[in-house]
Amino acid sequence: MKFKTYDLKTRKWTDFAPGMLVDAVNSMPSPDGKYLYYTIAGTEPRVVRLRFADHQIETITSLKDFNRMNDTNIGASLRMALRFLRALPAPRKSTH
Repeated sequence: MKFKTYDLKTRKWTDFAPGMLVDAVNSMPSPDGKYLYYTIAGTEPRVVRLRFADHQIETITSLKDFNRMNDTNIGASLRMALRFLRALPAPRKSTH
């Protein structure tokens, strides 16, 4: 998977996060537009998010033991997983 960004000043396209999305299968932006969520295929499949502001990558969860549907349904699986993650309670802040 490959993404490009367009610089309005230079009027040039450049690769966005080159090499970071090589194994990406499906992707979707977060509702607030700050992240790109995507799945990684292969021997260590997982859901990952990339923060647009600084290109920081964070693994959200492993899909290794997840019984996945065929590739045409991965996007639906990713959306379902993200809904599940959003429904989890926020972590409690430490008072120490």
